[in-house]
Amino acid sequence: MKIFVLLFFGILVASPCLVGQDSHDWQDFRKDGGYSFRDVKDSIRRITTDHIHNSWDEKRFSRAGDLTAVAILQAVDDAQMTSPDVQSDVLSILRAAFACPTRCVPTVSDREPRVTLLLLEHLHNQTAGKMQSEVDDVTRFIIAQKTSNIP
Repeated sequence: MKIFVLLFFGILVASPCLVGQDSHDWQDFRKDGGYSFRDVKDSIRRITTDHIHNSWDEKRFSRAGDLTAVAILQAVDDAQMTSPDVQSDVLSILRAAFACPTRCVPTVSDREPRVTLLLLEHLHNQTAGKMQSEVDDVTRFIIAQKTSNIP
């Protein structure tokens, strides 16, 4: 909250100003019809805790694209991410984030899976067996989405 000092009839008055308070928090910013970063992080926290997601979450991720991977890195710690349930949730979230990048992700830079591919590489190195092959499947899916959507 900002405090403004005003001169009112010769008397100095300190006044809290709430105007524009939320507009300065980039995490709440919604650009081009997308969802805010805070919305995406909240969905990720809920899903990786409760292991349940809904169509609103799918829509939110599909509009966030690569920003989803950034939100995962902030919302889920590394120790938690090695849990098979959480890792399965993360892979599902990433797949949703790149279901239709060209049509669904309004921010052009978030259509490129830069952070997502780094996160998937990290997950690949942290897993083995069936989980590692699931990580590889999601990686191939995202790369195929990227190459099939090049104009």
